[in-house]
Amino acid sequence: MQIVITDWALQSYIKLSQQFTETEYSNLLRPNVELLSDYPHHQKFKDDKFWGPCKDKGGKIIREGYKMKWHNIGPGNVQLRLLVVITDETAYLCNAYVKNNANKDFREMAKLKDKISLIKEGRYIFRGELL
Repeated sequence: MQIVITDWALQSYIKLSQQFTETEYSNLLRPNVELLSDYPHHQKFKDDKFWGPCKDKGGKIIREGYKMKWHNIGPGNVQLRLLVVITDETAYLCNAYVKNNANKDFREMAKLKDKISLIKEGRYIFRGELL
């Protein structure tokens, strides 16, 4: 599977880079994201503490929207989330954020619905891909 880095992902990485250490990025975050190349076959995608479908405030699954989850990351021991859109054998890395409450999660899910539409229309900024 192709892994596309969108501008949303790049901007959130820059914004959140103080939330995790370089070691965590190199040894945990980046390798986990690279697992998308073997989606859905890698065992980690069966772990609901790591991977799951996105759901809106009403509990409805957002089609093609997924999130990677990490707990106790960085000096602040934050919960880090990365939203991913999977469509047409491509994983689009969208935004990452610190989950500090349920309302933050629901706001990010609402924004993800818009991003899914923009991706399908080809209206996103391509910043690269992971190989």
